[in-house]
Amino acid sequence: MELSRINLNLLTALHQLLRCRSVSQAARALFVTQPAMSRNLAQLRTLLGDPLLVRVGNQMQLTPRAEALSAQIAPLLLNIESLLMPDHFDPALFQGRFNIAITDYTSEHILPTLVEDLCRTAPGLQLHFHLWEPAMITDLREGRMDLAACILNEVPDDIHGRQVGEDSYSCLLRADHPLLANDGPDLDQYSQADHISISGGGDKNRALDNALAALGRLRRIRITVPFFHSALAFCASSDGILTLPSHMAENLRQRHDLALRPLPFEVERVRYSLIWHQRQQHDAAHRFVRERFYQALEKSSFSKPASSHKQK
Repeated sequence: MELSRINLNLLTALHQLLRCRSVSQAARALFVTQPAMSRNLAQLRTLLGDPLLVRVGNQMQLTPRAEALSAQIAPLLLNIESLLMPDHFDPALFQGRFNIAITDYTSEHILPTLVEDLCRTAPGLQLHFHLWEPAMITDLREGRMDLAACILNEVPDDIHGRQVGEDSYSCLLRADHPLLANDGPDLDQYSQADHISISGGGDKNRALDNALAALGRLRRIRITVPFFHSALAFCASSDGILTLPSHMAENLRQRHDLALRPLPFEVERVRYSLIWHQRQQHDAAHRFVRERFYQALEKSSFSKPASSHKQK
């Protein structure tokens, strides 16, 4: 095989296809269309002489060749990126400040490990964290913010990013809530109940409310609070329903002995992304920080999708 035939962009596509085992999820991870990712997969199959992904029942599975490649592709991409970086970066010598937008959930459950790592490897790095709001896209463009970890299903063309994961939604209710009888709440009960909403950290409710509106329903928001902790406390002491991405709901419910239930209607999956402005794409210090941040998000147990949706 001649190296001149290889499009390096295909290696990035291959990495996501092997990681996600899904054309649609790989497309979202790289912020490209599904037809474009399908074309990438077709080219990779021709180039490598292997199907790479095959359907087994309702799931896509890796071929033995793809399994072998999956262990090699990530370090290969890192080596290529290091080779192409225009300047050398030594984190131990770096002096500078980063402004990073996050949610309060990320701040509590994921930041401690990340900050410990960055303070150890880059002692001259100053980290300033801010509560994410969608309007901060402008701050990324104008240089007031360097990086953001957020829920954002549509990313503007001038914003670069990596999708960390995606999830469904679940409901939290107090443990003795009357709607828990008979496997509730159902759609009617959900629509008629009081709800608790979290205003801080970006728009978590638009997809939820759009899906309800398509069914001719509305939520009655009884309480709106800025942070997760206050929302959980109100949920535990009232009849209000708190709807969250499933991994958040599962990880937080035990603090207040809350019951976890599936959402009684279909909603577009929520997507978690790490984003930055295109002008910082090739900055060595920025690349170092965002790679460490991405690894912390991807590895944390608090970022994993919920394994069960029906627990007390």
